[in-house]
Amino acid sequence: MEVKYALRIKANFFWDSLNVIRASILGANDGIISVSGIVLGAAGANLDSKTLLISGLSGMLAGACSMAGGEWISVSTQRDIQEKTLEKQDQATNKGCENCPIKLQKNDILMPLHAAASSFCSFIIGAMIPLLTMTLASPAHRVIFTLIAMIASLSINATVCTHHSDASTSKTIVRNVVTGLLTTLVTFILGSSV
Repeated sequence: MEVKYALRIKANFFWDSLNVIRASILGANDGIISVSGIVLGAAGANLDSKTLLISGLSGMLAGACSMAGGEWISVSTQRDIQEKTLEKQDQATNKGCENCPIKLQKNDILMPLHAAASSFCSFIIGAMIPLLTMTLASPAHRVIFTLIAMIASLSINATVCTHHSDASTSKTIVRNVVTGLLTTLVTFILGSSV
């Protein structure tokens, strides 16, 4: 009985589940890259450990809130469009339209709070990787260890998100790592020039 119920829930919220997965992948990538950029920029400016930690924590919380807010706004707009589409479909069906293709079901409606919460949590998890690495590493090894942690975590995220798809894992890894390296290069140079 429980298996049937679980399968029904899974089928009923397929599109919402995909949206949550998308928000999670994006949130984790953004957390890894954003906070790596912040802490490496601060390290480039030779800031002390306490300032690095505060900068990283502030960036992590601001980024997570920003990502969650962006997801909530975006998915709320999508949901509004879906609800209007359902209304139009219902009106067409009530007018006796025999050949009206019903494309959207009530179970297809996206849940903005799901995407926002997923994005917030995954951003925090992703951001903790460079933040903890930068904070726990010795001052002489902070930059290189944080870069290694960023590259490894972006590669793992790319591998996980392409695991059951036809997308190229190696291309996704390269895109993630190049984006992360360019971001951190810019912020480190900026920090070093101060």
